[in-house]
Amino acid sequence: MGERKEGIFRFYGLAKYPTYEILMDSQIASAGAHQARLIEKFKKNKNYIKHQFLALKLVFSFLFVFLPIVPLAMYFDVILNPEEPLTINTVSFISSFIFGIYFGITFLYTLLFGMISTSSFMSGNSFKWLQTLPFSKKDLKRIGFLTLFRNLDIPLIILVISFPIIMVIGTQNILVFFSSLLLSFLNVMFSFSLLVLIGEKMSFIFSESKEKSKKVNLVRIVTMMSYFVIAFGSGMILSLGMNSIVQLVNRFIRNEPQVILNIVFSLIPYPFAPGYFLTISSIPNQVPIEMIFSTLVGFSVYALITYGLFRTAERALRSTVSTEIKIGKVVRKFEEVEVQIQPISPIKAYIRKDLVSSTRDIQSLMFFFFPIIYPLIMLLTLQYPLSLAVYTTEGILLLWSIIAGVYLFLPPMLIVGFLNIEESGSSTVASLPILPRDQAKAKLILMSIIQGISLTITSITLTIITGSILVLLLFIVTLPIAWTLLLLMFEMKIRLFGKMKYKYILEELHKENKAGKWIIMLVSLFGVYATIFLAGNILFYLSGIFTALIVLLIIGIIGLLSLIFVFTRMFPKVEKMGDYVTGGLLRERVNIGTGFLMLLFLVFLFLVAPIELILSPLLQNLNLLELLFIDFTIAFGLLALLWLVVVPLGLKLPKKESFNHYALTIGLSSYKPIWRNIVLGIGTLLIFGVSTVTLAIILGTYTFDLRILFGQPLTMFGFGWFLFIFMLRPGIWEEVAFRGVILNLQLKRYSQRTVIILNGVLFGLFHFVNLISGFDLYNTSMQVIYASCLGISFAYMYMKTKSLIPCIIAHYLIDAVGQLFLYVTFPNYLNSTIFLIFGIGVIPMTLTMILVKLVVRKDPLELHTFN
Repeated sequence: MGERKEGIFRFYGLAKYPTYEILMDSQIASAGAHQARLIEKFKKNKNYIKHQFLALKLVFSFLFVFLPIVPLAMYFDVILNPEEPLTINTVSFISSFIFGIYFGITFLYTLLFGMISTSSFMSGNSFKWLQTLPFSKKDLKRIGFLTLFRNLDIPLIILVISFPIIMVIGTQNILVFFSSLLLSFLNVMFSFSLLVLIGEKMSFIFSESKEKSKKVNLVRIVTMMSYFVIAFGSGMILSLGMNSIVQLVNRFIRNEPQVILNIVFSLIPYPFAPGYFLTISSIPNQVPIEMIFSTLVGFSVYALITYGLFRTAERALRSTVSTEIKIGKVVRKFEEVEVQIQPISPIKAYIRKDLVSSTRDIQSLMFFFFPIIYPLIMLLTLQYPLSLAVYTTEGILLLWSIIAGVYLFLPPMLIVGFLNIEESGSSTVASLPILPRDQAKAKLILMSIIQGISLTITSITLTIITGSILVLLLFIVTLPIAWTLLLLMFEMKIRLFGKMKYKYILEELHKENKAGKWIIMLVSLFGVYATIFLAGNILFYLSGIFTALIVLLIIGIIGLLSLIFVFTRMFPKVEKMGDYVTGGLLRERVNIGTGFLMLLFLVFLFLVAPIELILSPLLQNLNLLELLFIDFTIAFGLLALLWLVVVPLGLKLPKKESFNHYALTIGLSSYKPIWRNIVLGIGTLLIFGVSTVTLAIILGTYTFDLRILFGQPLTMFGFGWFLFIFMLRPGIWEEVAFRGVILNLQLKRYSQRTVIILNGVLFGLFHFVNLISGFDLYNTSMQVIYASCLGISFAYMYMKTKSLIPCIIAHYLIDAVGQLFLYVTFPNYLNSTIFLIFGIGVIPMTLTMILVKLVVRKDPLELHTFN
């Protein structure tokens, strides 16, 4: 006996090696499309497998310790402490139902814990090399059994002992302890045997040598989906089961169940017979004799079934461990076979490759099916409040925000899942021409279909719940928006991670700063969603539901078409590769780049209102001055983000360079000589002041009042001293935008003289945006004219000094201190027009350019090289 024990321990130690091989094989198999990344982890950390599986054991051990508490707590709450007295038939049925749920859940969790490793074990690959060693068949079988035991040991042991220990602690009944111990042992044997048999059937999933036919792929999908359902459905089953118990108790209080019902259920071997066996152990003297007899019959059948399953599993284990190679006479027959090759497009081939790859591991399958299932689970959870949602405007907004909000989470999930499939090095990719356009289109088609299916299922479910056709209209509106969010995330992912010198690729070429890049992507995604969401809410309240739906549909279509255009630029067709602009469309096409920058400037200016609307609950108790500071901070921060991060680092404008070179290119870091910058800035202000005051006195009535600059903000004199803060925004960022970035971009195509005039005119035209803010057409038109003149003088100043600093100083002083010279009234529109055009525009422009020519006598060395 001692030698046998020593042999068992020796074989248990030897089982460590095939155990690790099984763990590695199962992890590689379950990694599927992500095997390359997993192998890199193996190389970096030799103990990676051991630590990963030990962590998994501890998690399931912890789960198995506390899992019995759930039925026991329910048992005490419902059976031992009822609100009303329960009959023996009710107690028997409810308690057996509770314990039956527990036995079923433990079986599901056992499958979750051991399925992958057991399937790898049952393939037998890990024991082929052991058969070459000097071990007898009997020893090999022992090593095989102990290998499987090492994979499952701690959780299974805890599963056996935790249930009886917790039951005896709760009931203080020694008979219940022994009954629970027996049932727990049988339940583990039952679960273990089924695990082995199911693992044997699933082992082909992890075998690379099996035939990859359509039938095998279909079986693989169904099997993996079953595993997926178990993983996400076991908790829901437990929750629904416990809720149904409360309903059963309430029903049986009014109508006691018949004895025959208990007899029938007690004859069901699994999972009810074990539950009845435990029930009659706790109250043996109160149960009818016929129920005791039927329970013993059902329990005996359950024990026999368990024994039969164990013997079958044992034979499967033996065949797995002691696989023999049979050598026989091989007869080869040669027949002519006609092979028909049906060519398909690369896009279809890539789609098939991604579909097959997504069925080879749980992780990829989750990214495939979870976007479809997740919204459905959420809607079923919110079923009751959603059923009341369509009767009010607020309810309609709630419905639409839920639909749009759900699809805010799907793009990152789909992008991570489908773009990472490329790491597998699939043979399909190797056999196809590597055209990133085809790869990208295939993935976009798949992801768009998944998102469309998800949204359709969501809308149908909502229609059933609410009984309103409005949900279908919301579906039509939300689908283009959902696809826009998906395409935006897709293009940003490739732009940040997959940009090569001359093209874009789907693989992660640049993995540095990965967390920061993902933060940028997610913030951008949320920003677009928040803008559309706020626009939708405002339209709902101001214009009604149908007008809002039409406008939102148009917004979604425009956004989708715009991103499709960007996609065609990132992934050009083969016949247009020769015309592909490798330097970037916005840099090479100057007018397009200029227009896009002005549009982006406008968008960031109007982002202030949605952000303040989101923060409105936090701003309700602030006074007007505090609100002014908040408004300035948000606007200034957004423009800083645009011109210091998005434009130089994201769009790579005006040139493709680092941030330091960007600052040097636009003249933001050129601040010497300091005296010259100060003279030009203050001199421009003095010229502006003399010109405006002189013409104001000649043409109208001028009033000098220092309260314009130093009065209290938001009084009859306007912003008061807050002007010195508020005017930092246009003084700095309009110069960075127009003189720094746009002017340098225009120099790539036009001469310096043309750029000076064109830049000033564009600067003036940009002020037409004030029409949106409520300015009248006359004053806005006049502002466009004199702003164009000032823009020309600033552009000339920048071209002569190659620095933004004097332009910023001059612009800021005119916007802030210059308000002191503009407090004037006129008798008619003619005098006002002359003053606005000549007093503010033409005369200051001419004199400023003369001042610049006098101060900057010689052009500095050219600091820019325009590509």
